[in-house]
Amino acid sequence: MQRGHAQRGAVLPLVAICLAVLMGFAGLSVDVGFLEYKQQAQQAATDAAAMGGAEAAYADGCQSSTAAQSAATSDATLNGFSSSTGSTVTPLNPPTSGPYAGNACAVSVTIYTPKVQTFFSKVLTGVSNMPETTQAVGLASQNNPGCIWLLSTSLGQSNLSNSHISTPGCDIYINDSANMSNATINAAYIGYSTGTNNTSGTTFTTATPVPMTQVSDPCPQMPGCAYLTNNTPTCSSFASGNYTGNATIGSAGVTTCFSNLSISGANNTVCGLIVVGAAGGSQLQIDGGNTSVSSCASGVTFQMLSTVSNINLSSATLTLSAPTTGNTRGVVLWRNSAQTNSVNISSGTYAFSGLLYFPTSPVNYSSASASYANLVFGQGNFSTSTGLSLASPPPNGTIALKATLAE
Repeated sequence: MQRGHAQRGAVLPLVAICLAVLMGFAGLSVDVGFLEYKQQAQQAATDAAAMGGAEAAYADGCQSSTAAQSAATSDATLNGFSSSTGSTVTPLNPPTSGPYAGNACAVSVTIYTPKVQTFFSKVLTGVSNMPETTQAVGLASQNNPGCIWLLSTSLGQSNLSNSHISTPGCDIYINDSANMSNATINAAYIGYSTGTNNTSGTTFTTATPVPMTQVSDPCPQMPGCAYLTNNTPTCSSFASGNYTGNATIGSAGVTTCFSNLSISGANNTVCGLIVVGAAGGSQLQIDGGNTSVSSCASGVTFQMLSTVSNINLSSATLTLSAPTTGNTRGVVLWRNSAQTNSVNISSGTYAFSGLLYFPTSPVNYSSASASYANLVFGQGNFSTSTGLSLASPPPNGTIALKATLAE
């Protein structure tokens, strides 16, 4: 059978149509891949912006929406997304929706780019630009659930014997070991790094001691503590303070400086940042059975410089809360790490809210309770039969923070 001349070349249009379809799909594949690449780049920038905002929130103790939002916008710009590049960056601190709505330690970031260029889609769909929206949430969250840090490896074994310690919502970290005999200890976690613990006759309500890697000083993750470590107090002069009752010492938002400070008698009030320390040796004395000292409503921070060799807070009644705002927020008692002399906080009635920071000192800390506190000592003597109760910090009230990507 012979084929007619009219049938010659009839396959060519089919081939051309098939090639056009294949090229169209190939073009779409290129566009889809490019859009995926642009989406990943924009999501990475959004994640970085949310983390940057959370880091600013952490550094500020979750106090300033302006600082957190500004940091998020700045990070987005550094990664190529801003109004000048055709994108809209919307940071919110706190977020207004989702699981972190209203959380002052959370920063949500949305980046919207209305026109992401495509190359081949217009031929088939008539659309040359595609919108892209990405979202992320950064969170300044609790960095460490610790309540008690005993940091030294050279001051010897800490003593928790015959004590009643209740920290059910947080941990105890011991860089050495401890005598815990005949004690009752309720902690979420108890870790030790070296040596052997004496646990004879001890009741562990929740966790038992386990070996751990040595922990580092948590101060850099505590904004108020980090500030005191990195900034010299602004003291034009140091006065010698001797108060014997019904005294008001310091004021909110003000730094008051003493070469030596002694407080005795009843009904004393302390406020603001109180700096103790001057050349030639200094001391802080708040002791005696008839001595009572309370912080004002805005809180107090005692900053003891390296010259303060004698700290005695024994037998007194102390009700001291850290500031919740400002540079020293979260810190009640802070001592320069260059000073290693022992500290006496014992035999009194104590209610501390915030950080007690004596990272290189042995501390006698007995017969004490707290609404919530972080205790950072070199070595601790917690021998107390009346009980030490440390509650976990309230929501958003923790003083040890880190920035994480929450969503």
